[in-house]
Amino acid sequence: MPAGRATRNTRTHARIKRAFTELIGERGLDALTVSDLTRRAGINRGTFYLHFIDKYDLLEQLEGDFMARLEEILLRPRDGGAAGLPEMFPRAAILESLEFASGDLEFVSAIAGRNGDAQFSTKLRQVMGSLLDQGLATTEQHVDGRGVFGEDYARELVLDHVLTIISLWLKRGGAETPERVADMISSAKDLRPSDLIA
Repeated sequence: MPAGRATRNTRTHARIKRAFTELIGERGLDALTVSDLTRRAGINRGTFYLHFIDKYDLLEQLEGDFMARLEEILLRPRDGGAAGLPEMFPRAAILESLEFASGDLEFVSAIAGRNGDAQFSTKLRQVMGSLLDQGLATTEQHVDGRGVFGEDYARELVLDHVLTIISLWLKRGGAETPERVADMISSAKDLRPSDLIA
């Protein structure tokens, strides 16, 4: 593909993505149409259909690119943490993934929000679950339900600590720095809910 055409395609994709993000925030994924998208992006419908089948294909491609990069960041093999020891949720991986997400925060917040993709949280949970499993293997630990919860419930509780922090961060529009959120996630592994009650 000639360089000029590639540049035009990149600009067109960026305009479509920006319009898509804005419209999800304003109308919600279900209510927006391809006509809304093309008007907002300043392109014709033919141009849209050169790149995407419909709005769901657009969502799948954009979200797929995001999730693939996120998974690559989170699951990349790393050295130990600050003390040189393996970590269940490696801070370096969490921080890099949060910095990546903050670079595309409007889009991520839109698809993660209540008017976005209902499946986004499930996809994020799967990636974070893979990170947890990798961390458990690296640290030679396992999920222990201590008889009351059982392994399945205990694993979900561990994941919920992390996902709740990330979800609230996105809902708040990235109000805290990635460093601050990474610190919260690192601290959450040793926190009991009763520790938060004065």
